[in-house]
Amino acid sequence: MKKILIVDDAQNIRITLKRCLSSEDNELDVAMNGEEAFAKIMENDYDLVFLDLQLPAMSGIEVLRKLRYEGNHVNVVIITAYGTVENAVEAMKLGAIDFVQKPFSPGEIRRVVSAVWARNSISESQLKSFEDFLEFSKQKIMEGDYEKAESSLGKALTLNPNDAEANYYQGLLFESKGEIEKAKESYRKVLKLQPSYSQAEENLKHLLSGGSEIRRDEEE
Repeated sequence: MKKILIVDDAQNIRITLKRCLSSEDNELDVAMNGEEAFAKIMENDYDLVFLDLQLPAMSGIEVLRKLRYEGNHVNVVIITAYGTVENAVEAMKLGAIDFVQKPFSPGEIRRVVSAVWARNSISESQLKSFEDFLEFSKQKIMEGDYEKAESSLGKALTLNPNDAEANYYQGLLFESKGEIEKAKESYRKVLKLQPSYSQAEENLKHLLSGGSEIRRDEEE
């Protein structure tokens, strides 16, 4: 039995996610704001949290920051609206690398959940396919092992250089290291491959406007 927490202030989103995730294998819980979500996560042993970024009382990013500060490393899938992923690098550095964009389909939700469960059982010695290397790189990003993540992602891109998702994560890794021009190139490639990839579009706009999380961190 997997325990899953759904965090969103919109009732229709909570209902939709509950329908998508409802099964005998899942125990579902909900929270309507950031403070409630943080309290519930600290009090319960959830396997997965669907976390909206735009929440009353405490934003999704603030919830993530507090959880990681407290040493809680629960799996988190970020829920976003179009054009609201301006802090994707910070989310990545906090171990949240899976995103679902509103409106989403049941198939999208089930795919991301399956990927999270499968990722937890990946062994480095068994990596063979593009999907193996990509998911392993995500696992290493979540663990903060960016060197191994970059190495695995490079192998994934060798096998499939035109995968939009893999190029997106490469952009995130470049941006996290302050290699802004390389990050821009990666995001531009993503948008050539998949023009509707809104996360890459938002990240590119953010960099072209002169902003980057890594630079702000250094200034602080």
